[in-house]
Amino acid sequence: MLFLVEMDHVKSGMTPTDEEARRFIERIVFPTLAQCEQLFAEKKIVAGGPVAGRIADRFILDVNSPQEVDRIVSGLAFWPVAETKITPLVAFADRREYINTLLNTIAKDQ
Repeated sequence: MLFLVEMDHVKSGMTPTDEEARRFIERIVFPTLAQCEQLFAEKKIVAGGPVAGRIADRFILDVNSPQEVDRIVSGLAFWPVAETKITPLVAFADRREYINTLLNTIAKDQ
């Protein structure tokens, strides 16, 4: 099953101090990058990466269940400070098959 994962950093509105920025990078950014690189090596992440110019990630997970998506995403260091959206995806071939079935049903009804 494929899932599009969109994660955006939730900003507090306050400019972080240099120390807060350093801690964020060391505790959130670097661990998340390492986790995502490992998931990519395991072929769980099949495409995507950090969003250019933003504190955000976009990637596609290829996993067996929604529960596995939840476990992986909630295990990322970035998750507690991110607004996260997960969208299940349908394979193109599956969509084509469904649309062909729908088209055949419409043709029979006419």
